[in-house]
Parts: sequence; C-alpha cells; structure tokens
Amino acid sequence: MIESPAQRPPHRQQGFGLIEVLVALTILSVGMLGLAAMQLNSLQNARESLNTTIATIMVRDMNERAWAQQDETCKDIKSSWKNYVANFEGLPSAHGEGENIRNGLYDLEITWQGHGDPGDANYEPPHVNLVAFLPCN
Repeated sequence: MIESPAQRPPHRQQGFGLIEVLVALTILSVGMLGLAAMQLNSLQNARESLNTTIATIMVRDMNERAWAQQDETCKDIKSSWKNYVANFEGLPSAHGEGENIRNGLYDLEITWQGHGDPGDANYEPPHVNLVAFLPCN
C-alpha cells in the first residue's frame, strides 16, 4: 500500500546547511562593503564642505582686513593676505588671489587641492570666490 504525503512522518531539519550559511555571509559582506564605501564618500564630502567653509571665512577675513586698514594700500593688504593663505595649515596647498575689477571692487578667490588628479585635463580645483568692495588706496 502507498502512503499519502499526509501520512508520512515529516523529515526534520537539523539546522542550516553550509551553502545557506555561505550565501548569507556573501550577501552580508557585499552589504557591509557598500556601507563602507558610502561612509568613505560621506567623509570626503564632509572634508570638502569644511574646506569650503574655511576658505569662505578666509575670503571674508580679507574683506574685513581691508575695512580695518583703510589707510593702507590694497597691494600691501593683498600681499599680507596671500602670505596668510599660503601659510595656512587647514587647507591643502591653498592659494589666495585678489583681482581688481573696477573702482575698489575685487574678485577675491581661494583655491586649494581637492580630491582628484591635478594632471587630469578636466580637473578643476575647488575654490571660493567673493566679489567685495575693498576701501583701500
């Protein structure tokens, strides 16, 4: 006589098989690698944001220096500011420029080495620009 499936005793599972464990570990490791990559990207973007904030403060500092030292020449103020920017430890390879647009309006710019390859033709270093009125001679 043939037994129906309902009459047969059920096979008891004794635990996870090795293949199931390996598949679960592979999926978990791929997910953890994705999380690590997202964390690295987040840290790089946070650093760039900090660098942009520091550069913005430095550009505004140039404007404040000019207002505080109105009797000096713009050339002297720009020269001391460029030295300050070049010797600043917070930004990698920072450079400060100030170009006279017209009648006391200056285009103040700070550039620094960001993440990327400077040898690449499409590479543009990160920068902060501010057009400000400098009341100096």
